[in-house]
Amino acid sequence: MSNDKSEQAGNRLDLKHKNNPLHRSQDMFTTLLDSLEAIVYVTDIKTNEVLYINKYAENIFGDVVGKTCWRAIQVGQTGPCDFCTNDKLLDSDGQPAGVYYWEFKNTVNNRWYDIRDRAIEWIDGRIARLEIATDITKRKETEEEKERLIVELKNAIAEIKTLSGMLPICSGCNKIRDDKGYWNQVADYISTHSEAEFTHCICPDC
Repeated sequence: MSNDKSEQAGNRLDLKHKNNPLHRSQDMFTTLLDSLEAIVYVTDIKTNEVLYINKYAENIFGDVVGKTCWRAIQVGQTGPCDFCTNDKLLDSDGQPAGVYYWEFKNTVNNRWYDIRDRAIEWIDGRIARLEIATDITKRKETEEEKERLIVELKNAIAEIKTLSGMLPICSGCNKIRDDKGYWNQVADYISTHSEAEFTHCICPDC
């Protein structure tokens, strides 16, 4: 009999929870954030305590609610991260200052993220930090590869020496006059002004 009463009481609590607008909004909020393919977490902006983390982030960092964010979401930290954006999220009056955009390579999984941070009022009234971070590792790798190729191309262009324009050549000895007015053997001139190298041999006519 007592079990039936307990079950009935539990059902009433569940129904009360479902009918409470605040709880319904919270459930909808949680369901929405759990559906995102992005890291979403909320921390107390003063204590750095993790107040909420969505399923996507939990799969990476584990259940870290109640822990300090710089211990749970980064590695090698002995205190608040020097790259923390908390000081950028509030205005001079201590009110939310809008969204702060930045990119960062997480120290736990070494993946790059495009990050949106903002200060919000949490469900208990305290000011909290909401972070949404989307994985952009593939994009960053593509950008880094592009930069590497550009550097290689610039280096290659700098090393390339070409011959162009009119070359003054002596009709008698076939020496070529350079820009400074000196006459050079053809082989010496071409070697100086190009990447060509000479190997000597005898042609059939000679």
